[in-house]
Order: sequence, then C-alpha cells, then structure tokens
Amino acid sequence: MKDELPSSLRQTRRSGQVMPSTVSVANVIPSSPEKRYWGPFFHGNNLICLSHLEPHDVPCVTPDGHTRRVRVIYSPHVFTRGATPQDPLTSLCFDKRVYCPDRYRESFRLPGIVASFPNVKVFQTHEKRNYLFLAVDLPAQADRYHIFFEVSKEGGKRNRHVLLRVESAYRGDPESYTPPKVPNSIRFAMLVQNVFLERPIDFAPR
Repeated sequence: MKDELPSSLRQTRRSGQVMPSTVSVANVIPSSPEKRYWGPFFHGNNLICLSHLEPHDVPCVTPDGHTRRVRVIYSPHVFTRGATPQDPLTSLCFDKRVYCPDRYRESFRLPGIVASFPNVKVFQTHEKRNYLFLAVDLPAQADRYHIFFEVSKEGGKRNRHVLLRVESAYRGDPESYTPPKVPNSIRFAMLVQNVFLERPIDFAPR
C-alpha cells in the first residue's frame, strides 16, 4: 500500500483518485528509505507531518479467548474537511477536500484512542455499515470527538486479521451528524470476533 513519493501525495490512498495539479511537486517532501504511508506536505508555509497516522496494529482479546490482530489505517478525512464554494481550487487536496487545522490537531490523539477500543463499546451509525465511537475525554466539553470506522476481515491463512479503517474523525457538529437517540451498541471485542469468524453482528438488547 506504500507508494513512492511524490505519488503518495498526489494520489488518494485506496481510492486511486488523482489529486489536483494545484498540489505542486515542489511542495512534496522526499520520502525516507522506509517509505511512508502518508508523506508530509506543505500547507502554505507550514509543514504538515502525518507520521502519527501510519498504519499500526492493535491486539484485541476476543470473548472466545483469542488475541486477534486489528490492523488500523486512516482516511484523509481525519485531517481534512469538505470543500465549500469559498475555498479556492488551489486549496483542494486529498479526495478534493481541504486541509483542516482543527481535525489535524485532534488526529494526534487518534492512535491512542483506537488502541483503547478493545475495552469499550461502539455504536452502529445510521448507515448500518459503519461504526462510531464517541470519545468523552473532556466531560465539560459538549462537542464529543466522533470517530467513524469500518471493519472487515482481510488476509490469507497465514496473515488473517481484521482491518479497521478510520473513515473520519471530528468534534461533534449537529448539522453534520446526529447519532440515533438509542443507537445499537456492541463491545468492540465482540465485533472483532464476529467479523473475524464471519458471524452475524448481534447488538445488545435495548
């Protein structure tokens, strides 16, 4: 999944979409020998480093007693926002979106929060294909940190694991997403177990 730079910045991961030509080669930082999943780039005069969003593994002990490997990857939506008519075309980047300083700042917390998933409950979204975790790290702060993700079984016999793709993450905005009043919930460890064993996902009774 790791491409040579600068193509890693000019091509959206997994989607194969080519980034607009407004992101110049001059703004791309050469990759290190190990090749990064997300290369750094410049936003104006600021260097934006994405090394904290490298893929990583989270071991998850499931209810059946097994420790399953959960491979975590991140979508560019965790550090970008949707474009508006007021945004100049030159600001468009990944998925034709716009770099968001607020989301980028919050994204440094993502690996630590995701590492805690084996001990928490997660919720089903309206679409019923994705899941949501609400991080309530600051009880006095009403705008909870919403982390949207999807999970799937990946790999062959020797490398079988659960892939967790964080699709988006941002502070709560009632205009963009409002969780169901009584959302379906499931312990993350049970979700991983059922996905790995290809079993139906059963939610806790409400």
